[in-house]
Amino acid sequence: MECLFCSFIKKKREHNGGYPFLVLNETENTVSFLSTDFPRKEDGHVLIIPKKHFKNIGDVPKKTLHELIEHVSLFAKVLRKNHEGCNILLNDGYSAQQRIFHVHFHIIPRDKRDGIIMKLWKRKKMPIGKFIELSKSLKKDVEKYAKRKS
Repeated sequence: MECLFCSFIKKKREHNGGYPFLVLNETENTVSFLSTDFPRKEDGHVLIIPKKHFKNIGDVPKKTLHELIEHVSLFAKVLRKNHEGCNILLNDGYSAQQRIFHVHFHIIPRDKRDGIIMKLWKRKKMPIGKFIELSKSLKKDVEKYAKRKS
């Protein structure tokens, strides 16, 4: 079965409920459109996706990734004209609650009293020694990965 977003790009389908897929903006490798999933009020939850299918952010080539970030930045500026801020979300992987496995950024306009509650995790206290140990371990992993890529 073809990915929902790939179907949109190929103009093969509409949103659920018969809402049309309408492009808001596009670049060579990215496209943005209005989501039909509104958290509280109908005021501009935008999705930005690569035109080609990439399951996770780490799979996206640099050129497309740069276009995605520029596209996200553009919509953050556009939405700030009528709103106080915005949430920019990317769920990357099933455990991170990604349900459509095509990389996509959510841009959700926000205002002080909009009533939208972003779910927060319960904070855990970590001993300083463990914090330093974890930082060193992650730094090593990043250095190894960067060397393999060059």
